[in-house]
Amino acid sequence: MESCIACGASTDKVELLPTYDADVIGIPVTLRNGVLRHSCDSCGFEGIELVDSENLSAAVAVARILLPVRLTGDEIRFLRKACRMNGKQFAAELGNDNTTLSRWENGTPIGDFAERSLRDTVWSLLYKRVPAIQVEPGHFKRMEICQPGDGQPTPRLVLERVRLKDAARRTKTDEWDIFDDEQLAA
Repeated sequence: MESCIACGASTDKVELLPTYDADVIGIPVTLRNGVLRHSCDSCGFEGIELVDSENLSAAVAVARILLPVRLTGDEIRFLRKACRMNGKQFAAELGNDNTTLSRWENGTPIGDFAERSLRDTVWSLLYKRVPAIQVEPGHFKRMEICQPGDGQPTPRLVLERVRLKDAARRTKTDEWDIFDDEQLAA
């Protein structure tokens, strides 16, 4: 039996939710098998817990850079934070100055080449934190980035917890992956 995170009583109920809809800085996200609902009969507490929230931000960032829709300033700021960098560090990683990065984060449009480079840099900084997500070399260099439609929201990203098995190390881990509903059709 679990202990309540609010009152410490041993009546805490924990349920793994099959799906949970969230919004990450304006990016609509559905999480599959990665959110726990806590409830306590003693104190009435109810709350949710994101499983592996540290790497969830990396998974959301990678799922977003794989979506070929132009990035907004808020999304660029989110990507920088998911990479655990301040503006000066991230700008240096991109080969730019902090002033340029600041303009992008505040809404100045970014060119196609710079955006592809930014996406590739984010991938190179985050790929170890999302081992279930695979990206082919050169993917971002070839990406055709499109403008979002008028009034069209960013498409919902769906992430799920999956079990990875590393036969060489004889380990199994739970990781975030991009949910592909085409797998269900097969």
